[in-house]
Amino acid sequence: MTCLLLAGIGPGFLHAKPKTEKFHGTVVAAGPKAITVKSRDNIYQVRTFSYSAQLEQKMQISKPQAGKIVTVRYVRGTDLATKVD
Repeated sequence: MTCLLLAGIGPGFLHAKPKTEKFHGTVVAAGPKAITVKSRDNIYQVRTFSYSAQLEQKMQISKPQAGKIVTVRYVRGTDLATKVD
């Protein structure tokens, strides 16, 4: 008989905030649903991020222009942007 003990895991574990990472670069294009950014460190790396629901509303008001240097905060393991600075 196998017994599995999960010590220290409470209700807060299931509702944990997802980890975020940063991507620094220059805006190539910014549309109503996504932003494309070229890496500041690697000229061959270009990433396209879709906006979260809250960010999408904010980006409709003011989108960054092409060529602007930005930092995109996104959910680790996805291309979902949560904040664009």
